[in-house]
Amino acid sequence: MTLGVLAVVAAVACPAGHACVTLSGQVRTGERVATGFGPGLTFALEPIEHGWEIVIRDDRPNENIARLTPPWHFVPNPRFVEGWHFRNVENTGPNDGSVNAPQAERDFIYSVDVGRSISYPPTSEQVAAVQAWGEGRLLIKSYELDAIKAGSRAKMTHMQYEVLLTWPSTLKRSGSGR
Repeated sequence: MTLGVLAVVAAVACPAGHACVTLSGQVRTGERVATGFGPGLTFALEPIEHGWEIVIRDDRPNENIARLTPPWHFVPNPRFVEGWHFRNVENTGPNDGSVNAPQAERDFIYSVDVGRSISYPPTSEQVAAVQAWGEGRLLIKSYELDAIKAGSRAKMTHMQYEVLLTWPSTLKRSGSGR
């Protein structure tokens, strides 16, 4: 097992016209965490094979309204937090740059319009609209990895985190966005 402790910088102040909240917690292999925030929104970490997926939900239980966070191809999306992101390509030591993957700060965007008026593939204007609606930053404070042997993919088994979330201060109820 490998332990990692990371120093991360807190996000900037809440943007004008938005409400903000900071949540913190920890999660272990196979666990799902979910915390409500704002009017009718939920931040969740859903277990996946090598770690967790960042999920934001509104009143639709099967819609991840953060799913349009770029990039969509070629490199790991920051919504997927997996142990192998923190290891080198051979899995013999820490990521030395040989694995192109997000690290301790995971920025994502979300909007109640995702899956309603905005779907995949979004236009650049739609991505900008999603980002203007809501942003999040997951800060990985510490983590533990398993499957630390050459040729395998490391699995994140424990993570302490802090997540900073913004959404329109005019949001009154989930689903409408207004």
